[in-house]
Amino acid sequence: MRILLISIFTVLSPFTFAQNQDSTRQKDIQLIKNFIADLGNENIAVDVILSQYIKVDRPSNETYDYLEVSLEEVRINVLYKQIADITCIPYANMPRKEVRDIDLEELDMNRMYFLQYKKRQVLAVYIENDKIASFTLVSKGNNLAHFATY
Repeated sequence: MRILLISIFTVLSPFTFAQNQDSTRQKDIQLIKNFIADLGNENIAVDVILSQYIKVDRPSNETYDYLEVSLEEVRINVLYKQIADITCIPYANMPRKEVRDIDLEELDMNRMYFLQYKKRQVLAVYIENDKIASFTLVSKGNNLAHFATY
């Protein structure tokens, strides 16, 4: 009986993992869609978007000022696009040539997404603890980039 239970668990565990991963991906994509929609709404203040969507581990006035300015830039970029035409592509679905220069730095690649508009990258997003931990890819030298977390 014990062997039978172990066998069943072994066979079913990949399916359970895949379902959990799909559920997480759907939640992540919905979070990103809501984030972009709110950025596209000029009636929502950037500081409200910051507090609602962005995960800040090292809070400081300087960090918040940087993030507000960065979000304003993203807002300007989004305002001139049809939000419905922005697609969200998981890291795993990106062409290798597009992501080979990204150093994952022990981050969960299953929580990395790339937003594209007419096949051009608009934004890269990393999600952690159901908030956006990064929307900034920065160069780290040696032709590598990484997600800057806040």
